[in-house]
Amino acid sequence: MLSIIALASLSGVPASATCRAASAPATGGVIAYRDCGNRAQRPVLLIPGGPGLDARYMRPLADMIVKLHHRVILIEPRGTGASRAALGDGAQLTVAGSIADVEAVRQAAHLEKPIVFGHSFGGQVAQAYAAAFPDRVRALVLLDSAGPGVPPPQPLDGWRKRGTPEDLARYDALRAGGDRVGAMRIKFKLSFFDPAAADAFLAGLSDGEIHTDVMPLSADYERNFHMAPMARPPFPITLVMGEIDWIRGNEPAFRVIYPTSRLLLVPDAGHFPWADAPGETRKALAQALAD
Repeated sequence: MLSIIALASLSGVPASATCRAASAPATGGVIAYRDCGNRAQRPVLLIPGGPGLDARYMRPLADMIVKLHHRVILIEPRGTGASRAALGDGAQLTVAGSIADVEAVRQAAHLEKPIVFGHSFGGQVAQAYAAAFPDRVRALVLLDSAGPGVPPPQPLDGWRKRGTPEDLARYDALRAGGDRVGAMRIKFKLSFFDPAAADAFLAGLSDGEIHTDVMPLSADYERNFHMAPMARPPFPITLVMGEIDWIRGNEPAFRVIYPTSRLLLVPDAGHFPWADAPGETRKALAQALAD
């Protein structure tokens, strides 16, 4: 059964990471990535969420993982950041296309068997990649991620419980008016435990770093990404979730698909735990990446 692990203490981490820009040839263009930390250390292939968020929002998380003595390959997903031109006509915004993009980056970065780590929607891409290439994955880490095509027992709208009537009315009005970026910013704000951390996070995330034309990838995953339960997965699977995150409604689905996985809860944190509760997130990551 899915087990919940207590978080151990952690101290003494080196200074901030240096990241090098690189790219991988792929269908319809190139997929950019950032190669962070010491290349001699164990690699982590880091996949951002959204879909449609520039990877820059995850640089603090990449730095945190590097400080835990890992090399980090931070993918800039197709249609975002330095991979913006690879969007093209959107034909590659599919489950198969996203798997191929991750594999292109793995090959370009010369990673034999990385830890594959996805945040939010990036966790779905990570699961799809791991299912397609299990022999190329050392471990799977899913941070505040949705499950693989198994409907949760309840709507994933718990973030609404943290909003005022004014917040929710504004969110609904923006969605109805077609302003998906403005609505997403409200959802992100209500996905934090610490309001000050939410304000700082959103101040550093510009509207231009949110690409709504990449969101059709999510619809393709909803239609086409399904998995049978993995009674004996060929690699360790760790779920890391902010304790108050709305995505936790997926836990029953994860228990079905990954019955041997472990769950690490980050207290006083929501959907972006490294920004909400950095100290506790470091403790969780130290355990999640120890395999």
